[in-house]
Amino acid sequence: MEENAQNKEFLPKKYKIQECIENLKRSEYKIILKAIPGIIGKGLTTFYNYRDICINDKEDIPFKIARKLEILFGLESGGLETKKTKGKHYLEIVEEHRKRQ
Repeated sequence: MEENAQNKEFLPKKYKIQECIENLKRSEYKIILKAIPGIIGKGLTTFYNYRDICINDKEDIPFKIARKLEILFGLESGGLETKKTKGKHYLEIVEEHRKRQ
């Protein structure tokens, strides 16, 4: 189990949280780290768990919390993701359905 946790440390992360934290000045880092639990309404351990979510993990950060972190770090909506979420517009799905019938 411990070996798996060590390997996970080097896997690509789903969110740019660590990158955002590393861009803070040391004095800012300490202030923000203390403020984050109140901002997201979760404990510091939960925040660290969010930071460590790997790109292939099924776990996600709830949308409202991700959005609060994006605002906190000055990112556009969706800017916290390291890999952009893709999907089809509903009209594409409707058109595909009609072609099959």
